[in-house]
Amino acid sequence: MKAKIKQNAEVLVLDLEGKIDYETQDVACAFINKTIEKNKTDETPKKILVSMKNLQFVGSAGITHFVEQLKKIHENTDVTPKYIGVKSEFQKIMKAFDDDNEFEFFDDENLNRKNGKPIINQ
Repeated sequence: MKAKIKQNAEVLVLDLEGKIDYETQDVACAFINKTIEKNKTDETPKKILVSMKNLQFVGSAGITHFVEQLKKIHENTDVTPKYIGVKSEFQKIMKAFDDDNEFEFFDDENLNRKNGKPIINQ
């Protein structure tokens, strides 16, 4: 799995790509968390987008643990990341663990959604 950061004056995009499983999901979550913490110290915090359009999950145990780690990130920060390019089957799994409705899904970095609706309802 690889992680890259793209940013402009208002938005920081964490681009995750490759395969993620139980062993590698900790690295992905640590990267997201570290970036959020660094963003908090910036003069003007940016919106954070996590791109998963090039991310493949391997095994359901990895997905479950990954979602639990993302929920902890949401609980421990006031800059809530938004998720872009998440495949519909992974959105369904993430939503299943999202009792507080914290995960927001978008098509692209411009925060567009298909037909103005969240992708999961398509």
